[in-house]
This record gives sequence, C-alpha cells and structure tokens, in this order.
Amino acid sequence: MAKTLVYQLYPRSWQGLAEMEDFLYQIAELDVDYVWLSPLYPSPGYDHGYDISDYQDIDPRFGSMHDFDCFVETAHNLGMGVLMDLVLNHTSTKHEWFNYHPEYYCWSKTDRPGWRNLFNGDSAWQYYEQDGEYYLHLFHEEQADLNWFPEGSDGDINQELVKRFREIIDFWTLDHLVDGFRLDIPQSINKDFARDTLEIKNLLYGDKAAKVLNAVFGGGSKDLFLMMECVCSSPADGLVDYYTRNTPVDFVLDVSLKDKAGYADEVDFFDLVKEAAAEPHFMLDLESHDSPRLPSRGIDPADGIWCMFNSGAEAICLYQGQELGLTNPTEEQLPDHKLVDLDAQTKMRFRQGALLQDLRPLSRSNARVPLPLDEYEKQDPNPSSYLNLTKDWIARWRDSEDSEEPEE
Repeated sequence: MAKTLVYQLYPRSWQGLAEMEDFLYQIAELDVDYVWLSPLYPSPGYDHGYDISDYQDIDPRFGSMHDFDCFVETAHNLGMGVLMDLVLNHTSTKHEWFNYHPEYYCWSKTDRPGWRNLFNGDSAWQYYEQDGEYYLHLFHEEQADLNWFPEGSDGDINQELVKRFREIIDFWTLDHLVDGFRLDIPQSINKDFARDTLEIKNLLYGDKAAKVLNAVFGGGSKDLFLMMECVCSSPADGLVDYYTRNTPVDFVLDVSLKDKAGYADEVDFFDLVKEAAAEPHFMLDLESHDSPRLPSRGIDPADGIWCMFNSGAEAICLYQGQELGLTNPTEEQLPDHKLVDLDAQTKMRFRQGALLQDLRPLSRSNARVPLPLDEYEKQDPNPSSYLNLTKDWIARWRDSEDSEEPEE
C-alpha cells in the first residue's frame, strides 16, 4: 500500500480561503498527498463550523465559492487532493431541515435522564417549545442528531437522508472537484434507543454507522478518498479493520490515541502507536483541532516527529503548524475570553463552574489560534529546525516505502 500523508487546515484560524491558498505552497514542500479542510460551510458557529446550517455553500467569512474553486485548482496543480469535512450525525438547529423536515431528527416526548451529552455531561435532550418535545443532541445543544433509523422502520435506513447526502457529495465532488471527505465521528450513529443510558462505549461497535456509510457512499460514480474519525477502545480492538473492511472507508483515525500522548510513560506511548500503526488502514495523527499541542503534553517535538514517522504507519495526518514544533499559546496569545470562545467544550464546562486554569492545558482552543507564519521563514534556513527535521523524516518515511519488498 502506498504511503499517504494528509495535512489538516483549520479554516477558522485563517483570514479566509485566499490566505489558505497561498499557504498551499508551504504545504506542498512537505510532500503532502491530501489537504483536509475542517468545515467551511455556513454555520452559526456554536461548535465552530461542526454545527452546519447549509452543506452546499461556503461561509462568507472564508470567501466565495469561486475562492473555494481556486483553492482546489491550486491544490491540484501542486499535486494534492482536497478533502472536505462531512458531518453525518447532526446538523445545526439553524439548518432549514430542522424546521421544514423535523422527521429527519430524533425526538422524545420526555427527557431521558440516563442520556448525557458527550461535551459536558448535561442532558442530551433539549426541550423545543415550538413542537413541545425534546430533540437529541449528543454534542452541543445547537446540534440536533439526525434520525437515520426511524422508530418502526424495522431497521431500514432513512432513504430521504441518504438522498440528501448523496446530493451533497455529488455537489462537492462532481461540481467542485473535491477528492474525498474526512467523516466526523460516524460512530455516533450507532446509538441504541432501547438503552436507558447513553455511554461512549455503547457507540463504538454496531452496524448502523456502517449501513449509513455504505448507503451514502456505496456505488458512487467517483472514486473518493475517505478517512473516518473513530473512537477505539484499544489499538487492537478490531474497529479499524471492521470499518475499512465493511465500508468504503480507506483509513481510520483513532481520536482517543492522541489523548494518551504525554499522559503515559513515553516508551509505553510509542508502543501504543506502533501497535496501532501495524494495521495498514490506520491513519496516525497526534495533533488536531480537537487537542492541545503535543509538546505541551510533555513530549519533545523531535521525539513526536520521530514517533510518527518511525512508527511503521502507512498513513499519517499532520495538523497545521505541527511541523514547527509549536507549543500551546501563552495566556497573552490566548487570553481567557478567547480560550472560552474558541471551543464549545471549554465554554460549556466553564459555564458548569470549571476553573479556567484547569481547563486551559487540555482545551481544544490551544490548537485554534492563527499560525505564526513568520516562523516558517525563521526555521526554513536552519538545517536543524523542527521544520527541516520533519521534511527529513517525511523523506525517510517515503524512502522506506520504496525499499520494502513486494508482497508475494
């Protein structure tokens, strides 16, 4: 299997698509195969773009659809594909579907105390006065869960939603030449309404997510690159194999693995990474928009780079600025009000009474500040810089592919 390198851009830390397009030349120097864009869709921003109000447009804060097409064209000219972020589990409550197609969502006549949302542990059911019922939100209360398997359907998938998402996929891939998608936590679809409680462990396995992925992406007219965010209980739990064997997904990212970085013995953590990387369809990422910077978790940047590219992973995802060895921003760079405003989880937990000093080290806001672009100019001429160390390890990683013996 050919090695695959993905680079994630978090648009809300940029001034717009034009600035990100200029940065593509810097990304290309890392020999990247795909650029993944976190959501660019119109959104009220309660969860910073993951609460989508329109899947078939560009939020004006980033530019126009023409600007997006120019970004894709430049990426393609530089030899890189473009991946959009696609959320299948929920939409914003400001999406027109919520008012015009309430049957697309999960409703209950009563609150269900055993069901807690995954952001701060409060109720996962929000009362909607207009309808006199509660809608389900596994995450922020402004993100209503879609009802892929309506009650009484005997396990049959909601074909209206399948049709809607196929139209969305065709819009981006056929009309705007997107090459694939990063799928935002599809395991959330595995919820079982017969249970009295909702726990993350009950979402990991199940055929519902696989059925949705097959229905939405199966039999498409275009060969798409798909990588799926996943919560794994352990590197050897079989989830990577399950989803890549039974769905069109090419690679699985384990969102829980990077959470262990810096919180266990360093040798033990590398062993965990190697164990996960032994699965050829596993994509290794140790930083993202959902995590603090790796060096601020006690791992030296050079060790982090070595850990990734010497792990044996066939596929790796770098987060913007990771190649610079960036640490979490200082309080001056990320003052308290921004710490709260840049991350829905941090804001929800702060409103519950958590102290900012306790929230700061682990807040997702740490990875959402603008990149210090001048740092590239400082590090580029220095042969021993983290930037050049990363380039060197990428080249070695690529060379190891060429030196591998062919399978019999």
